Amino acid sequence: MKLTYFSGHVPNFGDELNKYMWDSLVSPGFFDEDESKLFLGIGSILWDDYPEKSNKIVMGSGYGGYTPKPDVHDGSWDVAFVRGPRTALELNLDSDLAITDSAILTHFMDLPKYEKTHKISFIPHYESIPRGNWKSVCKNAGINYIDPTTPNVMDSLAELNKSDILITEAMHGAILADTLRVPWVALEPIVPIHRNKWYDWSESLNIDLQFKKMPSSSVKDTWSQITGKKGIGNRSQKIASLLSFTEKYYIDSASEKLLKLAKSNGQLSDDKIFNLKANMALSKLSEYCNLKV
Repeated sequence: MKLTYFSGHVPNFGDELNKYMWDSLVSPGFFDEDESKLFLGIGSILWDDYPEKSNKIVMGSGYGGYTPKPDVHDGSWDVAFVRGPRTALELNLDSDLAITDSAILTHFMDLPKYEKTHKISFIPHYESIPRGNWKSVCKNAGINYIDPTTPNVMDSLAELNKSDILITEAMHGAILADTLRVPWVALEPIVPIHRNKWYDWSESLNIDLQFKKMPSSSVKDTWSQITGKKGIGNRSQKIASLLSFTEKYYIDSASEKLLKLAKSNGQLSDDKIFNLKANMALSKLSEYCNLKV
């Protein structure tokens, strides 16, 4: 059975977690390169272009609207559970299958314990990195910057575990903070297509998601917020070059806004609901493989 997840031109936190989490939970030899069976794990990876002849096993994946809807009723799909009620509704699946995002299974990994050394940490969406000045913003504000493109996810998990509160534009930043029981503040992704999946996940845990406005750390951020696009095209590059003198203003402004956001208590799912869903997800996984945990 082949572990299947999104792998882009740069590493991305939630997607890269697949490399670490599943191997820590299942018995050795469960995964190989046999493409006749595809194991779909963490991510918005319920796409319409998987090989028809491959058996697709869905273990907590979501539908993000990035492709047309797959026909999960064509006989080649085996759905253990999906990320949330919106995925279930979109794909005409039983609502009982909407357990939660499979990254909740990080709860069962044998992770080190850390002292809290970061009052505030921040994770942008990986697409916001080339557009913004987020490292400079965090340095200016005295906030711990967690890069979602860091290849070693275990380093990022450690940084999260050391944090008192996380401010995040990346959904899996919130999911993993919630799993580690670190309060989180959700920033509404600048690009609209990335927003619905947040509700898919949060509704699975009965969280009343409270999006906060994503600050602008650059001219290109502002351009992206106006257009709803990624903000790294030729036109935005030219505008940013002409207005490069505004960078200090943007960095100072974004620093101030992040510090203000950190004064909230953040959000966390209810302990009872979290534990229920985590154990439901683990039980589903156990139906397909022998567990280490």
